[in-house]
Amino acid sequence: MKYVKTFLFLLILFSGPLVQAQLFRLEAGVGATQISWLESQATVDLNVQLSIQKKQSKRKFFVALKAFGNTHRSNVDRSKYTFIEPRNTYSNTISPNEELYSNYRGSEAEVGFLWNQKTSILPHFYPILSLYSKSIARKISSKNSNYIEEEKYRLHGINAGIGLIIPGKTTITFQGQIFEPIFRDITFYGNYMGVPYTSTKFTNELCYKGKIGFKKTKVGALLTYEILNLGAAENKNSKSILAFQANSLSISFLYEF
Repeated sequence: MKYVKTFLFLLILFSGPLVQAQLFRLEAGVGATQISWLESQATVDLNVQLSIQKKQSKRKFFVALKAFGNTHRSNVDRSKYTFIEPRNTYSNTISPNEELYSNYRGSEAEVGFLWNQKTSILPHFYPILSLYSKSIARKISSKNSNYIEEEKYRLHGINAGIGLIIPGKTTITFQGQIFEPIFRDITFYGNYMGVPYTSTKFTNELCYKGKIGFKKTKVGALLTYEILNLGAAENKNSKSILAFQANSLSISFLYEF
């Protein structure tokens, strides 16, 4: 529901360009992602994108939303996991030999512009500039407990890049993008901690994304590879989080309405 509200808010916010627009394109689709983080998991993805372009304009405005969740849970490597001991004697401790599992989920939103979106039979480059927001979470559970702890990352910033369009019976597009997180929030929840802890001190690194798209009439496919540098975080009242990188390879099948 919150993704629908976000989408409607963005439509209202940019109602001016909508009224004057000549070309509307609404694409929706499903896909899958293989995420390699502390574990390796596959997710199911839902995508929607609205693009708006005025008549005779080479600039295109777009809004893209995506939500994903894992299709299976993975075993946690206990040698790389630090467990927080219960703060009271009434909490059940976890045996060092008990198996732990992780589940991934997240979402992303992007609002921006594509330039040089002209109709041409020749290949041409185009710049990309957008506001990009990424959220990804990892929940830990065991056989005896559905919830032990969870770490959640929210990255919001500027995404810039360049693309290449190769027209033809099947249009092919290539994109290379760099994401600079301006605002980053890392929150750690725990079944034995009480209130959540939000990090105030963390590292910040650039993130990268590459895309290859294919489209014929109203049907398309998009292959995306993303390198997300999550950064390290220090928590005085809880355990610190080491710097990790989440790599993901996604494929989406889209249909234009």
